[in-house]
Amino acid sequence: MAVPGKKKNIEDISFISFKKKLQKYLNSYQIKKIEKAFDLAKDAHHGQKRQSGENYITHPLDAASYLAEYELDHETIMAAILHDVVEDTDISLEDLEKNFGKKVTELVDGVSKLDKINFNTKEEADAANLRKMILAMSNDIRVLLIKLADRRHNLKTINVLKKAKAKRIARETLEIYAPLALRLGIHNLSTELENLSFQTYYPLRHSILSSNIDKARGNRKLLMNKIQTEVTKKLNSESIKGQTKAREKHAYGIYKKMKSKELKFSQIHDIFGVRIVTDSVDLCYRALGCIHNLYKPIPGRFKDYIAIPKSNGYQSLHTSVLGPHNLPMEFQIRTHDMHKLARSGIAAHWFYKTKSSISKLSREQQWLNNLLDIQKQSGNPTELLGSIKEDLNPGKVYVFSSKGQIIELPKKSTLIDYAYSIHTDLGNKYSSGLVDGEHKPPNTVLKNGQRIIIKKADVSNPDPAWLNFVISVKARTSIRNYLRSIHENDAIRLGEKLLKACLDELQVSIDDVPKKTLEFILSEHKYKTINELYKEIGLGNKIPKLIALRMAPSFKKTESNISYDIEGSEGLVMSYAKCCYPIPGDMIVGYPSQGKGIVVHRSNCKSIRHTKPNDETIDLQWSESVDNNFSTSIMIEVENQRGVLAEISAVVAQSNHNIESVNYVDSRITGHNTMVFVISVKNTNQLKKLLDKLKKIKNVFKAERKKS
Repeated sequence: MAVPGKKKNIEDISFISFKKKLQKYLNSYQIKKIEKAFDLAKDAHHGQKRQSGENYITHPLDAASYLAEYELDHETIMAAILHDVVEDTDISLEDLEKNFGKKVTELVDGVSKLDKINFNTKEEADAANLRKMILAMSNDIRVLLIKLADRRHNLKTINVLKKAKAKRIARETLEIYAPLALRLGIHNLSTELENLSFQTYYPLRHSILSSNIDKARGNRKLLMNKIQTEVTKKLNSESIKGQTKAREKHAYGIYKKMKSKELKFSQIHDIFGVRIVTDSVDLCYRALGCIHNLYKPIPGRFKDYIAIPKSNGYQSLHTSVLGPHNLPMEFQIRTHDMHKLARSGIAAHWFYKTKSSISKLSREQQWLNNLLDIQKQSGNPTELLGSIKEDLNPGKVYVFSSKGQIIELPKKSTLIDYAYSIHTDLGNKYSSGLVDGEHKPPNTVLKNGQRIIIKKADVSNPDPAWLNFVISVKARTSIRNYLRSIHENDAIRLGEKLLKACLDELQVSIDDVPKKTLEFILSEHKYKTINELYKEIGLGNKIPKLIALRMAPSFKKTESNISYDIEGSEGLVMSYAKCCYPIPGDMIVGYPSQGKGIVVHRSNCKSIRHTKPNDETIDLQWSESVDNNFSTSIMIEVENQRGVLAEISAVVAQSNHNIESVNYVDSRITGHNTMVFVISVKNTNQLKKLLDKLKKIKNVFKAERKKS
């Protein structure tokens, strides 16, 4: 602290002001621990300057001081003061734990960036740091509160940064951190983050909009005073105690509305409104009746967030009315407790002060669990970053579960989104769904107030087609994660069969391969287990013939020419080439395609016949038990007559085949039309019979299988 007789610097003066905030709610022992943290941080950051020219300690002190306004516990305040010492000074996490304990150290570590790891792109680094923070805040939400306070002060001093960097930080705040603050219900902080970022990212738009708001405020001041007086008088006449205050929509909120609804500033009618704060829920509804008696309500513009709170716990009655001079305006009516929650969110009912568990805050806990699920199931940090941005989209729909519970979902959610919101297992085992007692398809878009019942199957079987219509991040990541695991298991099974088939061709069993040889091959490719090798073969990243020759170099290839049987149901790691459309009855080969598994071609396919080395192709043959439908392509040359396409379609349908696509090919030389169909058949015999039938149609000159 300051030495007697020595002039106090600005940091000491700021700390004295900060200490006065702490003395309002913390005991002397806790304040002494915070002083110890401040002294260490001040010494550690000594000589360091921010780009603004200020001593570095002003930044963590500002973050801690802001959190003290919400009366957060002493551990959070200490961590906020220390949050940069590990990144920017010689102080280690071990030093922190020794001086301040495990809890404070974990909070600091949760906020610290992954600076020691090299990333390919800035986006990848941001995503990885976000993943780290989510893991930390899933155990302790205070990590996020410290990060938000840190970001707030950075934005307040952002004008000293280079324009490109400042805009990147502002955009990240608008997309992630401001919505996170809103999701925790800290509206004041969310609004401040949005406006600071808006000013940086769109300086001209912010300036023009702020100017228009100032003008509108001057024009409406007398009118708003008149409305407040009328409302207060009406409430008093009904013996309703309440505070009435004019409110103003913030600049970025107006900008978002103008942009989303394509409106001019003059068309925004709820820039100014009135907030009524009463003593009880009963008085809220009575006050609503008074407002509707005083002014004409606008149909469809009433929302009851008291009965059905928002996802962040926000509660209030919202109603839009036509005020004096038919001016549209919004009223918000809530209790004092609801108002405190609306401003401060999770910090308003701080669970550490009451020694209660975060699990009691069911909405926050459910959201954190969903966030953790997304983090676990995302394939990479960049995918996680995109998923988090989508999850923070505020549009919501509310439906009822079979037990009458209110379930909140993103707007345009489907039955599949609902199933996954209840439980991942329910989504994976989805069989059918009922909406208000009626069976509906899985892509049915849900509406407010509907009652949903989901029926489960015995086994998991998510359909990849669900990814075309699901809206929620949890549903999308859960489906992808399941398919990814199935893809991996299929790859291991296929890779094992392919390698064993190649070893059989060399008359060697996998069990005959010396243990040292197997260990050397695995270590050479940095695989820990044989399954990792199988997976890479199945995914097409390694050639099974080359691996087999490495395992059995002393054996020479025989003329046995063993082929691997396929049944057409090998999962997601075997596909059929669209250049030649192989079907049972064709001579076939497989070609490993990196990351995609094995692609099956006809043996005479031009795309592989002259371009792929023999060692890269895999000898395949159709299993005798194959009974699936396969796509194939046919060309039909016809005379340009009306109805000929209908005749062809009828013949295909009568033969129990499906038409998957049809295209016209320019045939100026012959003067005829050539149509290329992709149809489904079981084998070459079925195809031959179909072609014979098509050739008999009048106006059909030629019908044949399309060459590769």
